[in-house]
Amino acid sequence: MFKNYIWDFDGMLFDSYPHITTAFEKMMNDYGVAVDYAETKRMLEISFATAYDYYGTTDEQKERFREYEHDFDLEPIAVPFTNTVETLKKVYENGGKNFLYTHRGASAFHYLKKYGVYDLFEDFVTSENGFPLKPCPDAVNYIVSKHNLDKNETVMIGDREIDVLSGKNAGTKGCLFALENKETQADFVVDDILKTLDLEA
Repeated sequence: MFKNYIWDFDGMLFDSYPHITTAFEKMMNDYGVAVDYAETKRMLEISFATAYDYYGTTDEQKERFREYEHDFDLEPIAVPFTNTVETLKKVYENGGKNFLYTHRGASAFHYLKKYGVYDLFEDFVTSENGFPLKPCPDAVNYIVSKHNLDKNETVMIGDREIDVLSGKNAGTKGCLFALENKETQADFVVDDILKTLDLEA
C-alpha cells in the first residue's frame, strides 16, 4: 500500500452529491427555475463551476445555494460511502497518513467529526487555504512539502478527473474512484474505497 493518501471529500469519502444536488435544485426553485435533477447532479459532479456556468448562476444564487448546502439536516444528508471509515482507520493503523484536499470549506470538518474520523487525518487543505482550484498542483505540492512526503509513496484519490490530475500534475500517483467505466489518466481505478489499500506504490 501507499504511505500517504490524499483524499478528495465529495463523491469520494462521502456520498454527498444527492444532498448537494437537492440544495442546488431547491435554490433554483426559489428563483422560479425548474432543473432536471440527473442533469444537475452530473454537472455538479464535474465541478461546481461547471454547474454555475451551465445554468448562468448569479453570485446571489450561489450564496443561497451554499446556505442550503450547509444545512446539514437537509435530506438526503451526506453519509460516508461503504468502507470509508474502515479504510481510513486501516491506513492510520498501518502507519500510513491520511490527508484531505477538498474545495469544500470548514463544513468538511463537521462531517468528519460526526462520523468519528477527523482524528485519523494528518492535515487538511480546504477552500479556506486559498489555493488555485484543481487540477492545479499547488495544494498537493503544499502538502508534500509541508510534511516532507516522498511523491513516489503518495497518491491523490478522488471521483473526478480534476482530483486525479491535481495529484499527477504535482508528481504523485493519481487514483480514480469510479462506480462505472470512465476515460481517465489515472494510474489506478477502484470501485470500492477499500481497494485503495491494495494499491502498490
